[in-house]
Amino acid sequence: MKSKLKGIIKNNHTLSLAGNLTNAVLGFASIALVARLLDKESMGAWVMFLTGYIFADLLRAGIIHTSLIRFAASSKKEHFGIVSGSGWMISIFTTIFLSLLTYSIHLFFGHVITNPGFNLFLEWYWLAAITTLPFNYAAWLMQARSQFEKVLYIRLLNQLSFMTCILLALIFEKNSTEIVLGSFIISGLLPSAVSMWAGWSMIKTVRFATKEMMRELFNFGKFSMGTLMGSNLLRSSDTLLIGFMMTTRDVALYAIPLKLIEVIEILLRSFVSTAMPAMSKYASPDHKVELKAMYYKYTGVLSILLIPVVVGTFIFADTLVVILGGAQYAESAVILRVLAVYSLFLPLDRFSGITLDIIGKPYLNFIKVLLMLLVNVTGDLLAIHYIGNIWGVAAVSILTFITGVIFGNFFLKKYLHHSVRETVVTGFKATLHILHPIKERFKSLKFGNSTSS
Repeated sequence: MKSKLKGIIKNNHTLSLAGNLTNAVLGFASIALVARLLDKESMGAWVMFLTGYIFADLLRAGIIHTSLIRFAASSKKEHFGIVSGSGWMISIFTTIFLSLLTYSIHLFFGHVITNPGFNLFLEWYWLAAITTLPFNYAAWLMQARSQFEKVLYIRLLNQLSFMTCILLALIFEKNSTEIVLGSFIISGLLPSAVSMWAGWSMIKTVRFATKEMMRELFNFGKFSMGTLMGSNLLRSSDTLLIGFMMTTRDVALYAIPLKLIEVIEILLRSFVSTAMPAMSKYASPDHKVELKAMYYKYTGVLSILLIPVVVGTFIFADTLVVILGGAQYAESAVILRVLAVYSLFLPLDRFSGITLDIIGKPYLNFIKVLLMLLVNVTGDLLAIHYIGNIWGVAAVSILTFITGVIFGNFFLKKYLHHSVRETVVTGFKATLHILHPIKERFKSLKFGNSTSS
């Protein structure tokens, strides 16, 4: 029994899920602390900074992340340093470019930008980018080596150091966005220092970088970069448009329920990170049947498992937003309920996209994301103009993800000849199969307790 338990704990699927969930829980705790430290206007400014930072950081990651993991995971020991060093060079060049770009915009156009949070991002992104690069790069390398324990350690240090700084700010009543920014910089610097000291970042491999490997990494990752950037812009477009066309107070009210919906995103990302390698084994046309079966299993099970989550979110929406943001965010409950509806379509959308990547059609996944972005931005502009309330912006997200599901499954069906109905039916059957041993275990425990009494 102990050996089985140890095997489950050490399993990469479990470690990946545990890392993502731990990161999410600490992320919720952090946002809850910041929400209590800052007023709504300052909180809105901080959300705008984070939105800008995450977008720029995903641009940096999108260029190299997927291709680095792919080549590093499959390379021999003597070739690993060339892959790692070449990836480092691309990351360094990208960081320098983005830092110069954002700070130049701040210098020359900062006086005409009225949003304080966006100005904060333009002025200080360069420092945040430099301090977070080593530990992020180390995490990618550890993922390529399936060393998820180390990834968990790095992420924990990042989150816990930020929370510690915010707690100290609360104790000493230092409630300003500058204090939160300083905490963010420190929380990036500490895990980066540890990653370099422990050798996890492998920064010394820079000397082994080659132009050929850099070109190969970049060419492989250009479509995934476009998809990743489009996906992030899709997630952040609501916040950006609310910030530019409405008020920072509206940004803060929208940010709290959006953060809660990340629970579902975390669960989905954990499944995707482990499902992609397994599904990639059946990428050739000779294994369509196996790929179709895996698509049904992963997509269907996640779709079924999300139903009770969405129902629970509807019922406890008022309590959830107050727990995370405090009583001042109680009016955000309606936003959370609307956002919960679109989350039902996430598995069908996400797995249709990664399956298009797996069968060698990443350009279709990229087009799908661009189409969803177009629908979302157009819908948001109309909602803000004609409705003038953030719940209208949230409602547009439902239409956006329905569009993604229709587009992705239309083109995927030409290859897999699958159906959405069969996906859900298979998911229901697979979920019952997964839950059956647990049900039997509870029955045996109940029977044992009754006889012993």
